[in-house]
Amino acid sequence: MTDSPYDTRQPLSQNLKARLHVLGQPEERWSQLLLLALLAGLASGGAAVLLRHLVHLAFHALSEARHGVVAVLLPALGGVLGVAVVSKVFREPAGHGVPEVIRAVCRGGGLMRKRAMVSRWLGSLINVASGASAGLEGPTVYTGAAIGSAVGGLFHVDERRRSVLLACGLAGGISAIFNAPMTGMIFAMEVVLAEWSAFTIVPIVVASVGGTELSRLLLGDSASFLHGPFEMGPHDLALCVLLGLVAGLLSVLFVKGTRFFHHLSGRLSSNGLVPPAFFGLAVGTIGLLSPDAIGEGYDVAQSVIQDHLDLGTGLVVALLAAKLLASCLTLGSGSPGGIFAPSLVIGSLLGGAFARGLAALFPETGFAHPGSYALVGMAGLVAGVMQAPLTGIFLVLEVTRGYDVILPLMIVSVISLLVSRRFDRYSLYHWELAESGELLRPGTDQRVLAEIALRDVLDEDVTPVFSDMLLADFLVVLRSSKRNVFPVLESGTEEYVGMVNVAAAREILLDHELVRVTLVEEIMDTSLQPISADTSLTRAMRTFEEKGVWVLPVSDGERFLGIVSKSSLFDHYRRELNAQMPE
Repeated sequence: MTDSPYDTRQPLSQNLKARLHVLGQPEERWSQLLLLALLAGLASGGAAVLLRHLVHLAFHALSEARHGVVAVLLPALGGVLGVAVVSKVFREPAGHGVPEVIRAVCRGGGLMRKRAMVSRWLGSLINVASGASAGLEGPTVYTGAAIGSAVGGLFHVDERRRSVLLACGLAGGISAIFNAPMTGMIFAMEVVLAEWSAFTIVPIVVASVGGTELSRLLLGDSASFLHGPFEMGPHDLALCVLLGLVAGLLSVLFVKGTRFFHHLSGRLSSNGLVPPAFFGLAVGTIGLLSPDAIGEGYDVAQSVIQDHLDLGTGLVVALLAAKLLASCLTLGSGSPGGIFAPSLVIGSLLGGAFARGLAALFPETGFAHPGSYALVGMAGLVAGVMQAPLTGIFLVLEVTRGYDVILPLMIVSVISLLVSRRFDRYSLYHWELAESGELLRPGTDQRVLAEIALRDVLDEDVTPVFSDMLLADFLVVLRSSKRNVFPVLESGTEEYVGMVNVAAAREILLDHELVRVTLVEEIMDTSLQPISADTSLTRAMRTFEEKGVWVLPVSDGERFLGIVSKSSLFDHYRRELNAQMPE
């Protein structure tokens, strides 16, 4: 079943015709798209606010029971139940879900299952409320994206608009849960769509505003983190370069730690419920020793920002390490949860410890309030872990209203990004897709070629030339054809055996005596082997370049199917690129 005017299960040549047909029509009224964007933003914003409210109620209700063995068992039980809800009940892939959202944009035309609106919403409610060291943002993104996709399906929009509505849904959810419309918009554009155009920005802005306003009506308009009017002087600005380096290295450690436990989960058991149980026990043990290391941890970040955390510098570093380990265990186990919250909390602890260390080393120097460094550290971790500097900058600006430290935020975010990129090309959201070759961004060669199947450019109307044919007979075929390259088949079996290039064999073909006694097999090139009909267009392009040819034979392993030419491929490429270009 499909929600678009063309079926994603049809041959891609039909999909291309449908896309070109849509683009060739007069532009659809903006009013319809903007109304659908508002609907997606409001619906996802409502789901995000409800999830946040219920998780906080459940977490605090369970707080009194977090003692002794129960404190150790709760995260394990929550992780198992959360994963079971997602993977067993709703049959969705485990994890925080953001890679699946990006995959839906890259390869699925914005199509997501309707059950995705509920699966991670319910799974994260159970998991985070039980004490998992994760946030609600990943499930909010997944739920909001599914809502946006469902809105597009309900009104039968084409796949391009459905992808935009998917982004509208997740933007509305992120905007609502943080009371941060700019963050919702930028996250959708920077991390998920990777496309900046009026066609995408305008509806996403509408959805972000809708989700934020609904959140403000229900929860009030206040910053997530309260702080004083902090400022940073020139010497603090210079020290932020060092803080950015440390934030980048810590981001790399966070990402690689999460990946390590993710791979360890796969080796532990093929049963998806064993890792969350095993790792959940470890998280519970960490929580028993350091209660502030579990849950979302926003109370900890608030205490650091206000410099009310009653711990020495060494204990702050220990809490940072405990939170980092608990977050890697939770996210690496496949339990539903988000990366935003751990990044913000770990970043605040990093900034607070950095400020305290400076004060201890240079007691006579007047440094900025530790809360300023905490804010800057938060932006650095978000930017480094997600490799999304704009998201890091605007998230911290909006959740703290800390506009006085915007310059340090920018410096630390960019440096953290550069350090993170130095050690790892892809973020925690993108590495799975990059490894599988599914990270296809709009307008890139990989994305355009992925939308064209080899059969779309396959030329099956080929005049047969056989290996035992005399060149004199071949000349008869040549006179009635405009081709200068001919595949050669074996007589009887019609199996491909080589290729004749007219230009290369011109001297022999013009010799009237030789053509009467020479067979086609004597001038054919046997070095050019056929490619499979299942070969990707990206691989076919590499073969064209490696062999230095303009035509490739295609077979299914047993019989010759036809040829594919570089000129035909370029023609389809140009049309597909036009179909994907921003309007």
